[in-house]
Amino acid sequence: LISGGTNGIGKGAVLQLLSDGFNVATFSRNQEKCDLFQKELESKYDQDRFLVINGDVTNEDDLKKIVDIMIEKFKSIDILINNAGFGYFSDCDTVDMSIFQEMIQTNIFGVALLTQLVVPYMKQQKSGLIFNVASISGKKVYPKGEFYSATKFAVMGYCEGIRKELKEYGIKVSTLCPGMIKTDFFNKEELKRREKEWGDFPMMEVSDISRIISLVCNQSEHSNIQDVTVMPF
Repeated sequence: LISGGTNGIGKGAVLQLLSDGFNVATFSRNQEKCDLFQKELESKYDQDRFLVINGDVTNEDDLKKIVDIMIEKFKSIDILINNAGFGYFSDCDTVDMSIFQEMIQTNIFGVALLTQLVVPYMKQQKSGLIFNVASISGKKVYPKGEFYSATKFAVMGYCEGIRKELKEYGIKVSTLCPGMIKTDFFNKEELKRREKEWGDFPMMEVSDISRIISLVCNQSEHSNIQDVTVMPF
């Protein structure tokens, strides 16, 4: 089950894991993107192997529906990838607190809520992997990035806690902390600001991240990949 899987890292993960042989369910709050991705997957894979559902990661009713649909179709949830999220970058004295609040709801609350709904199934089967897409901003803070970093530092702390809590149930918890990737995550204004302040900077491809996601999801039962940091080179 992958949140925010109709574009960017999430879409790359869906395609990679379907290619690896997994059955995959994903969801997005954008109905148009869901419809387009549904058609794309139908042209490549048997419909028995995937689900594309419309839903908001901050809406508990949506998430309950999504989990129920997945369990009904696939009978289990072996891997949860908390990928949905967005970034907002601002000076500390001009920050729009309503956007900051929305980012907290998506980047932190959404992760905790979906995890809360999935963990009982993993506990019952005594196995599972919870894989949270964080950011390099969950380890270091850049100017104007303090609000985004606050959400990702929170995700890292949350993951460290549930990793220790869920170990006895056979559930692994991993975090992925990437640097900049060529997606639509950054708007044009933010990219121009970074280019002005940092000069020319390298960025990774979505495929770079997809391969890492594949590695973690296909790890042996005797390994526990807890945290991966990957930067452009």
